[in-house]
Amino acid sequence: MSSGSVKRSAERYFSLRTARLLWLLIIASVVSSFGISVLAAAESEAEKAAFGSYEIVFQGNAALSESKLRQVAHKELEAFDKEGHKPADIDDAAYQMQISYRKAGYALATVDYKIEREGARTKVTFIISEGPRTIIRSITFSGNAAISRDELLPFFEKSRTSLIRKGEPIFLKSDVDAAVDDTRQLYITRGYLDVVVKEPRLEFSADRSRVDILVAIREGIQYRIHSIATLGDVIADAAAELDRIRKEMIGQSYYNRKRLLLQTRVIEIYGNLGYPDANIDVNRQPPKEPGQVELNVLIDSGPLVTISDIEIRGNQRTRKKFIRNRIQLRPGERYDLALQKESFRDLYKTGIFSKVDFQLEETDARDKRVLVVKVEEAPAKELFFEPGWGSYELLRLKVGFREKNLFGTGRIFRSEATGSFKAYSLVGSLSDPFFLNTDIRADLNAFYSHRIEPSFTRDDIGMSFSLTKDLTDDLKGSAQYMIRNTDLSELDEEEKNLDDNYDFASITLQTTYDTRNDIFFPTSGQRIFASVEQADKSLGSDLNFTRLTGGTRFFFHPARYTVLGFRYRTGLIIPERDQITIPLAERFFNGGENTVRSFKEAELGPQDDSNDPTGGYGFNVLNIELRQRIVGNFTGSLFFDYGNVSPNRSRQEQGKPPYDSRSDIISDTLDDYFKGFRAGVGFGFQYLLPIGPARVDFAFNPDPDKKRNEDFFVFHFSVGMAF
Repeated sequence: MSSGSVKRSAERYFSLRTARLLWLLIIASVVSSFGISVLAAAESEAEKAAFGSYEIVFQGNAALSESKLRQVAHKELEAFDKEGHKPADIDDAAYQMQISYRKAGYALATVDYKIEREGARTKVTFIISEGPRTIIRSITFSGNAAISRDELLPFFEKSRTSLIRKGEPIFLKSDVDAAVDDTRQLYITRGYLDVVVKEPRLEFSADRSRVDILVAIREGIQYRIHSIATLGDVIADAAAELDRIRKEMIGQSYYNRKRLLLQTRVIEIYGNLGYPDANIDVNRQPPKEPGQVELNVLIDSGPLVTISDIEIRGNQRTRKKFIRNRIQLRPGERYDLALQKESFRDLYKTGIFSKVDFQLEETDARDKRVLVVKVEEAPAKELFFEPGWGSYELLRLKVGFREKNLFGTGRIFRSEATGSFKAYSLVGSLSDPFFLNTDIRADLNAFYSHRIEPSFTRDDIGMSFSLTKDLTDDLKGSAQYMIRNTDLSELDEEEKNLDDNYDFASITLQTTYDTRNDIFFPTSGQRIFASVEQADKSLGSDLNFTRLTGGTRFFFHPARYTVLGFRYRTGLIIPERDQITIPLAERFFNGGENTVRSFKEAELGPQDDSNDPTGGYGFNVLNIELRQRIVGNFTGSLFFDYGNVSPNRSRQEQGKPPYDSRSDIISDTLDDYFKGFRAGVGFGFQYLLPIGPARVDFAFNPDPDKKRNEDFFVFHFSVGMAF
């Protein structure tokens, strides 16, 4: 046997032996660990058995319940139970309970305890001395000349006794400390860099139930920006913008963030001009006069950069062409930071990407860069369920599927089915948010619906195509063509003489101005819309008329947690050509959970001999609602509703035959347009949910018409605000 063979045999032998030793060590380690774990578990059980059971007793608590105290200290009590009844855990639990009392305004509350062991049983007694709840009687400021008391006071009155936050402010030491910090920060942002807000002096009443807070302030001098000098690479194209910033900032109060703001704005100026590597440094110079701040802006522009190429990375489903169309920069063009930011917003606005990142990668040439766009795609497919409730439809459920990036093009496909006790519908839609590579949104919808109305049943099948464009951040315009077939059933004998099956086609133009801060529960802003719809035989319709609708709603915030809302809506139908009357399904109805709440669905206005609503050719609705946040997501409201339908009386109620003249319809509608208003007053409660507020309304009719079987009281339960 050769020496090489002997050597290889020896290596194999030692390798096998080494492997066996390693396996033996691993097995021994596992067995040892398992044994230790079993032993530890056994010891733990033995230890727990040795300590036995325990009970907790509370003494002296009246303001906070036992369940509340257990809740705030549940982690510590759980540790006491599972880790051998350690006194340290009870000490921590008492501390948590004491903090809870302090947060509730009991500034002098103490929580003590004693632990008693009787054999295998442990008894823990928490001894609580609550003391009085301390209310802030007065807050006095001294030394504040630059900032008024009214501006400082809200910092110290964040906690109040009543649910609607209108009671006396509760004394919480932590809130007072935070208010001092807020006061100091406010002064600093006004340029008072040397301000001193002293520790408040607290003067308690004899029984400690009231406290007077005295806050002493030494303002010092106010610092203002006196001059800004730009040094270094001041390029000609940037001079005008730099001068504008200089004029804007000189005279402003100064604090350290102003330097960062100035630096950021100069970086943006140079970035917009094609200098992404600009190095900007802002230095504060020694003052010549007290309170004067002189700033020097040192500029190193770096090279003027051109985009040599654009690379897109990270897209799995989305087509690169779609991404490129959202990028405002192009190869061969000068780099522009503003266009990069705009591209970033446009890509995020698609809703397709969870992350978007722009980077400039260097090339062989110092003044040329590759723009790299990195994206992470968000989940595109979504299955959704949306439950709801309405006082007329009762239980509602919407089930749907949404594909937000169809075939990687950014188009949206949606299909949904909705059902309730009064209606069901099927809808399929295809949306293109960037129609023909513009900022116009196109929507193609196909639908079928069945709905039982109070005086008839309708079935609709059709389709629509609409275009929508954002004219400004708050203003949008839209145009829609719709064609559908409507089949009416369960009609009154008189209404059966009208078309009960007809084709309807129309073009609708609408503008909407919306500045509301929240679509579910707005506290400020307004929404105004105006719409004109034209149905005509030339469009494929059996009907000829013009339908005008419009409305506005305003929301004000007169006080914290308080919202005052106003809404007005109106509509008018004008028959045209040889159109004598309008089918029931096209008329206006009023009354219900979202209009005049003292009436049930559609029951305000003209009726037939069976007291079924017949609708009208015009309507008005005015709503005023005061909303008050009570606690958490729970809100209360008071409301006044006022509305009508025109003509106010049906032909049957007037004892007249059906209309046989278009001019009579228009004349009666305009004569009654601002007549026959009915009122509703009431109150309601709302609880904010992710899908919108769950709402109950109690509405009263101050003047019910017994001939029409109107109710004095109507109750509504629904999801979503009335407006």
